[in-house]
Amino acid sequence: MKLVLSIAAFCLPLAAAAQAQITGAGEADDIAAELETAPIENAAEADPWEGFNRKMFAINDSFDSALMVPAAKAYRAVTHKKQRKGIRNFIANLRTPVTLVNDVLQGEFGRAGKTASRFVINSTIGFGGMGDPAERLGIEQHSEDFGQTLAVWGVDSGPYVVLPFFGPTTVRDGFGSAVDVAADPAVWIRTEPAQYFRYSRTGAGLLSTREPLIEPLADIKADSLDYYASIRSFYLQSRKREIANGRTDFDDLPDIGDFEEFDELE
Repeated sequence: MKLVLSIAAFCLPLAAAAQAQITGAGEADDIAAELETAPIENAAEADPWEGFNRKMFAINDSFDSALMVPAAKAYRAVTHKKQRKGIRNFIANLRTPVTLVNDVLQGEFGRAGKTASRFVINSTIGFGGMGDPAERLGIEQHSEDFGQTLAVWGVDSGPYVVLPFFGPTTVRDGFGSAVDVAADPAVWIRTEPAQYFRYSRTGAGLLSTREPLIEPLADIKADSLDYYASIRSFYLQSRKREIANGRTDFDDLPDIGDFEEFDELE
């Protein structure tokens, strides 16, 4: 069990990052209904490992259907909507230092100030991050990671790749996610409390990431002629939006459904 959780703790940011792209980084409001796939230009160039990726995608889909979807449904059944939102807020607040570091590395000092303000406000009067009073004060949430920082520095994305069990990324963004994990102090603290913290955060993160996507991903799978191509298209385009810090304009992205839960992912 410890081995499984340790692997999950290492890979969670990869999974979370991948699924965050599908949800528009958790900040998309009023996303239109019914999937309309927007094809990626030069898909063969972006996805030269398509044969391997499709096999991994099929494995991931089987794993997701057999384990993650039932677990996410059970999590939804035993928690209230407000509780789930609080957990998402708490996990997002824990990630704030990573966002802050990458804001600074990208030279986005104004955004870094907002990130720091959010962390202080939500960690104090927001009950350790369970609430989001900073949002009500007009300090909007945003996320940054080292993959985005590398992109700002001019590093090419490299090929699209589907990681076994942990979803879509690119060579650059996968490396960036590994750096983000390595930068997490909780990974290196070897005390028993730190270990339990990592396990708890991993389990809560996996469930809180997957639960709001139950219906959207099910609809994409049901409506799309090519589920793999739809997810690839959405990931690559959404990732470009993330890097450009333009996550509120989704006009050229495929729609993934008008679900109320997306309004709670801030």
